[in-house]
Amino acid sequence: MISVSRLITKRPEEADRIRYAGLKDRYPSVLVFNVTRNCNLRCRHCYSNSGTQLFTDLPLSSWLNAVKQASEMGVKHILLSGGEPLARRDIHIIAKEAHDHGIRVELSTNGTMVTRERLEELKGYIDYVGISVDGPEVVHDKFRGVDGAFKRAMRGIHLSREMGIKTGLRFTITKENYHYVDFVFELMKKEGIDRVCFYHLAYAGRADREMDIDNSTRLGVIRKIVEYSRSGEWEVLTADNPVDGILIYRLTGSQAVLELLKRNGGNKSGERIADVTPEGLVYPDQFTPIPLGRIENLKQIWDEPNHLVKELRNRKLHVKCSSCKFFDVCNGGLRGRALALYGDLWERDPSCYLHEIERDLGLND
Repeated sequence: MISVSRLITKRPEEADRIRYAGLKDRYPSVLVFNVTRNCNLRCRHCYSNSGTQLFTDLPLSSWLNAVKQASEMGVKHILLSGGEPLARRDIHIIAKEAHDHGIRVELSTNGTMVTRERLEELKGYIDYVGISVDGPEVVHDKFRGVDGAFKRAMRGIHLSREMGIKTGLRFTITKENYHYVDFVFELMKKEGIDRVCFYHLAYAGRADREMDIDNSTRLGVIRKIVEYSRSGEWEVLTADNPVDGILIYRLTGSQAVLELLKRNGGNKSGERIADVTPEGLVYPDQFTPIPLGRIENLKQIWDEPNHLVKELRNRKLHVKCSSCKFFDVCNGGLRGRALALYGDLWERDPSCYLHEIERDLGLND
């Protein structure tokens, strides 16, 4: 994840202690708990193939045991996601367990199931609520597959903020909504929302390459996001494409930016972050469906690493673009996209737009 606003404005942010620590811990700092595949929507770009059919969830005990192991590992953040995490009636118990173990808890939700009652259960245990918005109402509802989804998401945003919970937007960039970046910032200004994360599309679940923008368009979109970040009004992040950081370095020429990016180290799937699926499989991240182990033996995955964990820790030996001058900044990008498009975990990330940056800025050093 790249904090565009941090790199542009130089204003410190709370997550700096993790993003730029420069540490090589044995265990991940962030775990994504996809606690259910059940969802009241059927989003066109859902990475987990969740939906309205009935899925069987893992028992609560499995997630509470995973929290205990996470605490022993020194995990700093747990992101509760799904499916729709609020489809689990016991989600507040998982959040409380993590909070009581000193782990920061964030909730990733479509916003439509946010109610005052659910927030009363969660308040005090969660530190942040991220609610997805895909564009204006008509566009959002089309993406989500349910009329009225936008209005209900906005109601969820209002309720969360009214109850004093830090709340921000999540926006996945696709071919059909990339031109609504202006809308997102206008909405934030109108609603007084101060945080947004823009996600590059990952080719997983129902999302595929056909939904993605080309890399020349990608450059234009991220440049626009960078320009909005210059005002310092918002915390602006992008996710799943560390080349965004290289763009900011090239635009600013700042050695301080380059140093932060090197300390961040780029994509760290399977190292600094890992994902637990609704079925209890542990993946390097939400978008790379190669099992590292199971939820029951979460800590053991990094205590007794298999060949894949070892290769991810030393991916410069395996990724085919490792001779790039910026490899130490991006670490090869998102492996899940390479795997999905080429069937090869170590191929070049097809969303790398470094060539477009160099050409646009007339750079070739």
